[in-house]
Amino acid sequence: MAKLTPPMLPVVLKRARLFRLLDKARKCPLTWIAAPAGSGKTTLVASYLKARRLPVLWYRLDESDADPSSFFHFLALGAKSLAPRVRTPLPVLTPEYVLGLPTFARRFFQELCARLPGRCVIVMDNYHEVPTPSVLHQLLPHAFQELLAPITVIGISRHDPPPPMIVLQSKQAMMRVGPEPLTLLKSETMALVQLHLRGEIDRERRRFIEVVHDRVGGWAAGVILTLEHIKNQHATVADRVGDNQETVFPYLASEIMERLTPDKQHLLLNTSVLSDISVPLAERLSNLPHAGDILRALHAGRYFTERREGSELFYRYHPLFREFLLHRAQQVMGPIEFRALQRKAAEVLVSADRIEDAVLLFQAAEDWEGLVPVILAQANGLIEAGRNQTLELWIRSVPESLRSHIPWLNFWLATTRMPFNPDETYTIFEQVFEQFRACGDHVGTLVAWCGVVQSVLFGWAGMGRLSKWLSLFLVIHPEKTPYPSLEIESQVATSMANAIIQYQPDRSDTRVWLKRAEWLADYLPPALVAGTRYIFDIYYLWIGDIPSAVGGLDQFQRHLRKLQAATLAWILYYIEKATVEWYQLEFHQCRETVRKARVLADDSGIHILDHALFGQATYAELLTGNLAMANALLTEQAPLVQRTGGVYRAHYEFLVAWLMFLRNDLGQAWAHIDHSVNLLRQEGDPKFPMAFAGILAADILDVLGHSEEAAQWLNRIEEIAEQMESDYLKFGMWLVSARIAFDGGNDTRGHDALQKALAIGETRGLMQYPGMKPNVLAQLCSKALKAGIEVSFVQRMIRKHRLAAPPEAWLVDTWPWLVKIHTFGKLELEVDGLSMEKRRKAPHRLLELLIAIIAFGGQDIPVVRLVDALWPDADGDQAQENFKKSIARLRKLLAVKDVILLKDGRISLNWDLCWVDALVFDKSANQHEEQTIRLYKGPFLGHDDLPAWAESQRNQLRTKFVRLVNRHCDQTIEAGKVKEAIHSLECAIETDPLAEPLYQRLLSLS
Repeated sequence: MAKLTPPMLPVVLKRARLFRLLDKARKCPLTWIAAPAGSGKTTLVASYLKARRLPVLWYRLDESDADPSSFFHFLALGAKSLAPRVRTPLPVLTPEYVLGLPTFARRFFQELCARLPGRCVIVMDNYHEVPTPSVLHQLLPHAFQELLAPITVIGISRHDPPPPMIVLQSKQAMMRVGPEPLTLLKSETMALVQLHLRGEIDRERRRFIEVVHDRVGGWAAGVILTLEHIKNQHATVADRVGDNQETVFPYLASEIMERLTPDKQHLLLNTSVLSDISVPLAERLSNLPHAGDILRALHAGRYFTERREGSELFYRYHPLFREFLLHRAQQVMGPIEFRALQRKAAEVLVSADRIEDAVLLFQAAEDWEGLVPVILAQANGLIEAGRNQTLELWIRSVPESLRSHIPWLNFWLATTRMPFNPDETYTIFEQVFEQFRACGDHVGTLVAWCGVVQSVLFGWAGMGRLSKWLSLFLVIHPEKTPYPSLEIESQVATSMANAIIQYQPDRSDTRVWLKRAEWLADYLPPALVAGTRYIFDIYYLWIGDIPSAVGGLDQFQRHLRKLQAATLAWILYYIEKATVEWYQLEFHQCRETVRKARVLADDSGIHILDHALFGQATYAELLTGNLAMANALLTEQAPLVQRTGGVYRAHYEFLVAWLMFLRNDLGQAWAHIDHSVNLLRQEGDPKFPMAFAGILAADILDVLGHSEEAAQWLNRIEEIAEQMESDYLKFGMWLVSARIAFDGGNDTRGHDALQKALAIGETRGLMQYPGMKPNVLAQLCSKALKAGIEVSFVQRMIRKHRLAAPPEAWLVDTWPWLVKIHTFGKLELEVDGLSMEKRRKAPHRLLELLIAIIAFGGQDIPVVRLVDALWPDADGDQAQENFKKSIARLRKLLAVKDVILLKDGRISLNWDLCWVDALVFDKSANQHEEQTIRLYKGPFLGHDDLPAWAESQRNQLRTKFVRLVNRHCDQTIEAGKVKEAIHSLECAIETDPLAEPLYQRLLSLS
């Protein structure tokens, strides 16, 4: 490719002083050479690289590089030729990088430098050709800062570096070489003339050369042109040359042109429209079979003709010479013939697969009929390469009056705009759809319908518009009508399934379209596969089918590895993985997955999915009650959602409402959930998002006292859940219904709703719901265990959530405490359901410390009190050291984090994790007499001798036990059940034979 091929030099003047200057300049990552045309910049750099035997990646920029995607695309091709054994391709600049272009540029150059040979020089030739508005000027300074020594860049331009490059100079990362050093010294001019004339220069010519040197100011192009006059004894020309370089070159070139043979003039004029000239192209344009000989002669004779050899031999006229030739060609041929030449050249270039050059000529000739088929043929490939901007510029170059009647052009225009402006895309696709439909183009109608639907889904805004398009489908494609191809059928099925899932998942044919789309997924364009897989798996989560979502996630990962998928697809995979993980309460894994995705996004520069990524992280924090982290994540999301569609914003408001609800800020919770619901209504009432938000809305409304409105929400959610067959929505709805019923005193209804919810949860493995409050779920679990509802499942759910037990759970035997300590009758420890004796025998001293903590009340016990009780004979420092070691060993023995809390010199047992019968007995004695009496299985720590501080606790508990038994007997006797009272006393005495007051009471009743 000529764009990537360095010039092949004839014998040229070796400018040693400039070589030394470039040696010095290459100590900086970037050398910027700026000088007017004809100053010898390209020749200098090419000769320097050859003299120093440096490997080079030569890149000649032009106006097509205004699109950064094109720049990186062709630069990657150049790198491939230098490192053919590296199979991993360089990153492709696709639209998903739009929010992280500097990061992409840095990463690209990091990988580029890693595969280039040592001491390689990247030459950016003709940089001035890049249009000023191009974002490339902002990106390259970031890229150049990633250069790894000794790899460097040399920029060649007619102009100073663009303003963004100046930062490199301030960091001493760029050295500028201006026009002054490039100006020929008199000695260099003499050497150059001698090189061209290949002989001695007599005195007369030497004086003449000195005059020429002074008149052209050491300008290399002027000197070289003058040599042609010297060769032909036209010494008088010096008197007729002006001082302005703009007049020197055309005048001298015209003089030389007149002396060329007609064939040479004909070839030069007819090939002037080509930026790079191969021999076959020259022959076809000039109709001269010996065109190759002429080009070789021009190069050998130094007629401003470069030679470049790569996979194909190319010639290239010096920019000044080509400008002259183009101007002369237009004068000689006239506008009509010149345009005909441009059209012919464009057609020849198309046949040679030099599409970019052909497009420029078609545009210059205003040959739209020739240009349009080329654009349409190249459109899909440009989109796949991420060169949306290039394709858009090509399409927009076609006059609107013509473009408006070519629907396929506007179809591709809409496609280029999809990642950047879905609303604009929707409008264009809608117009294209009507055009295709009007002209009976069934293929076009179907793909335009897909485009309309995808533009709505891509922005997740204006969802209500989907209603029209879903209804219209059977009109444009009646049932059982064959599809033009499997590829088109796959796009239709995918668009339909996505639209139904995200907007009307309650339709009866949802799963039909889903299965159809899954079956046809292999025929989808690669760019659509990841997003489609994601939506389908999320749908499985929406209906509560976690195993199908997990299976889909595994398939997704295998697909990505098989195809060596792009970074965006991997980020989407991580978002789905994080979603599945918080659904399954795997919060640690969820956080780790989000961390990996954020690293990947930061490293790649892909940030268009940050709002979705942060959203999944927020769920993990809300479900675990980590409100500070949830708030931090929502703060990060706030600016991101402003550029997203209404459904995304509604989801953000939902998350904020949930946070406020957990903070018990009901006013703010309602304000945000109401805003979320209103946004969804504006979006056409998408079913699942509305029901999802509705669960939280119903919960908040009831707490605020609006029970009727809450009931209306629950009825609507139930209807959507039934139509969707969504067990996830049913699970959340029935749990909220249960909470409302219990709070309203309707235990029967509460238990019924709880039974329905937990039966679904046990079947589906569901353990959370939108807007969940951990403390509320704990209360519901306590009621379920007490009622014997799905006991095993509820215990698993409590453990998964690590729910703190509410006070009412203290007397629920089946609550799965992480640590359970029995002290009545004897000391027994259970850790996570397993007896400590079965795990390992605990050292006596550690048990004594645990007993002391319990005996002193289990809460806010001064450490000094424990030290005095357990180590009375040790000095202060030794006693404190004994305590520190013992408490550390006790924590290790119990093997449950945070079960023993130490703060501000006070010790406490964590009631959220640890159950102690003696402490529960003490707390519950006045509320639940019968259940409390049953806790007492015998004296505190049995009948063993105890230290005084423990004996005191034993006596206090026994006294309380006697009081409770007596009170219970009083109540039983008042009810006329004397025999039952006597039986109770006998049982109590059997439990604690030393409870003497109970003997007296029993004797009084006998």
